[in-house]
Amino acid sequence: MKIEVHNDNGTITTYTINKEDFTNSSLENHLGYINSKSKEKNVLNIIKAYYSNSKIILFDETNQIISKKLEDLKIKEFNSDNNTKTIFDEKDFSMIFFTSGSTGNPVGALKTKKHLEEEVKVLTKLFENKNINKVVLTVPFVHIYGMLFGLLYPLLNNIDIVLKEHFLPNDLLNLIDDNSLVVTTPLYIKALNKISSIKDLSKAIFVSSTAPLDALNAKEFKDKFNTDIMQIFGSTETGGIAYKLNDESLWTPMPEVEIKTNENNELKVVSPFVSTTLYENEFKDINGIMQTFDYIEKENNKFKLVGRSSQILKIAGKRYSTIQIENILEEVEEINKALVFVSSNEDSLRGERLDITIEGSKEFSSKEIKKILQNRLSNLKFSLSLKYVDKIPTSSVGKKLRV
Repeated sequence: MKIEVHNDNGTITTYTINKEDFTNSSLENHLGYINSKSKEKNVLNIIKAYYSNSKIILFDETNQIISKKLEDLKIKEFNSDNNTKTIFDEKDFSMIFFTSGSTGNPVGALKTKKHLEEEVKVLTKLFENKNINKVVLTVPFVHIYGMLFGLLYPLLNNIDIVLKEHFLPNDLLNLIDDNSLVVTTPLYIKALNKISSIKDLSKAIFVSSTAPLDALNAKEFKDKFNTDIMQIFGSTETGGIAYKLNDESLWTPMPEVEIKTNENNELKVVSPFVSTTLYENEFKDINGIMQTFDYIEKENNKFKLVGRSSQILKIAGKRYSTIQIENILEEVEEINKALVFVSSNEDSLRGERLDITIEGSKEFSSKEIKKILQNRLSNLKFSLSLKYVDKIPTSSVGKKLRV
């Protein structure tokens, strides 16, 4: 297989990958970190670590909490001299991925080779009829979704990889050929919807994750480019949970994934992809079973994802997700991003309030925002607080930080 790196100056660097060239017995069980600085540097180090049975910790370098944690543990960059004993030395894993910490402290999910390779087997089955011969990746490897779809899937199936540090929408469009798998995010899907360029991508397929993609943008993209988007629902701890195509409303569980619910209809996941061990300030064994805070409604063998249980507003017996509300607001031309939380409102008889933060080119009144929402959610009464900011912070994959 080949890895083709498109540089920002217009040049292309190509690497030919042979397993034997990346196997190094002296690195077995070597522990080091890899951050999100450079896809080109990272891809070679990750392949070397993978084939040499090293242990690596992957994280977003902009996350100060994780950086400080690794510094305190005296963990050094992969490939550096590192003889310091750490609490991870006796643990069985190949890679550790950290959650963003957007809903609490960052948590490290320990993944063995078996966890990773079992999931790649499922991905291979999902795409077997697409005859994929090239993977185009916009997502950093420190995100488990970028690692699984953008590196391990092509690596273990001898498929070429195309990387670029900073893709502009037209750059991305120009690199997509027949039988390409494009691993991307809702941010890029929305950006491609906005450009004037059109291309028939019927023999390519897009995979989107890291954040929800609303049905309107998904349908617009399919109609414009004549291609399919497979949306992936999952988390750092669980790996892939389910998928859906284009603007479908129901999620189909991944093969090998068992979906359960507790008495509150919160999702419980049992799967060979779920981490056995998590690390925050100490290790916690979860044995492949993960209780999430995602509220779902089962329909036969599929399910509807309503939202995080902490991000659901109940009005007149109906449940509305804050993600759904954010998507409605972001369809307004003058609103770039919206961040919505549900909070307790002791001064209101309704008991709950929407706290809305908006990044955009116009400041709407509370009355105007209510009208926008009521037009889509029916004419219901609810209270809200409104705040405007210059920038809503996002992670390295464009995910809004819910801090």
